[in-house]
Amino acid sequence: MITDEIEFLVAAFVLLSGILLLLLVYLIGRKALENRQRRRIELFKTRINDKMLHSVLTGEFLRSLQADTKVKKLALEELLSHYAEILEGTEEKNNLNQLAESRLTAYYRKNLSSFRWSSRMNALFHIEAFQMEGLKEDIISMLNRMRITKEEKIRVLTILAQLQSAEMFDLLTENYKDLSYLEYRNILSRLNRDGFDQFVLGYHSCQSELKFAILDLAGLRKELNYLNFAETVYSVSSGEERVRALKAIVSIGHVRNLNQYLHLFQSGNWEERMLAARLAGVLKAEKTLPDLVMLLQDSSWWVRSQAGQSITMFPQGKKVLEEVMSDSNDSFARDMAWEWINKGVYQT
Repeated sequence: MITDEIEFLVAAFVLLSGILLLLLVYLIGRKALENRQRRRIELFKTRINDKMLHSVLTGEFLRSLQADTKVKKLALEELLSHYAEILEGTEEKNNLNQLAESRLTAYYRKNLSSFRWSSRMNALFHIEAFQMEGLKEDIISMLNRMRITKEEKIRVLTILAQLQSAEMFDLLTENYKDLSYLEYRNILSRLNRDGFDQFVLGYHSCQSELKFAILDLAGLRKELNYLNFAETVYSVSSGEERVRALKAIVSIGHVRNLNQYLHLFQSGNWEERMLAARLAGVLKAEKTLPDLVMLLQDSSWWVRSQAGQSITMFPQGKKVLEEVMSDSNDSFARDMAWEWINKGVYQT
């Protein structure tokens, strides 16, 4: 029995050692092939770099910039990615995108149909980076596949938004209602004004997370054209939606009637009190100074801090804070006044 067990263990050891040896040989061979391919890619990049730069700057696509092998495709892709990150001129970017369209469309179309998730995602990443409109229909068709991951869906929707696809409103309000606020915001941030305005006009038919993204982006755009929209939503909504609308109004930095917001200084919601304080500072409305001084005593540190910051935005802000330090009986108010006086905002 013992002899049999020893023989079994020896055989198992020999078999395992053989498997490990084969795996080691495979990994060494694979690494050698990868290193060889990397050297060939770098060599080809060196050969075509000047020609590519010429094409991107002038729009003249040289015949020598062909991508008829995988190595050349990868080299071209890497150089295009590099220039896509550093170029700022509109004409140069258009030339780069056209070069990518003419040389890599077939390559990415094939990869979009790959069984490998990494190949599909890599293709989507570069299609987005190069804004390849010629593959728009291929991208849309991906959404109809049975097996598509959420990551792919988000990337496809982001690309379609970047390409200003007319289907975006219907897609996000009918087909993809389960995305998060941040996912919606990332997608909508790629839209131009006309595309974004579709969502503003159709706001009330949108789901909550999409509404939050619309309100936040309306504020970030800081355009007076969205003031009426934000104020209307604020006046008819409640809870998180109302707070988001108020944030948008504060970001836009203007109101039609300040008196409609003065009651927020006594709101039971600390976020509303904080935003009221922020709005007062943005508008530099002197009649709100007594309210800001009152908020220096608020139970919420965030409200107190915002009140102190807003007071510093007034010409007489330092004087007001000094009076609070010397006259107030509230330790919270005195501490916050001292903090903002000593933040350096008044140093000359």
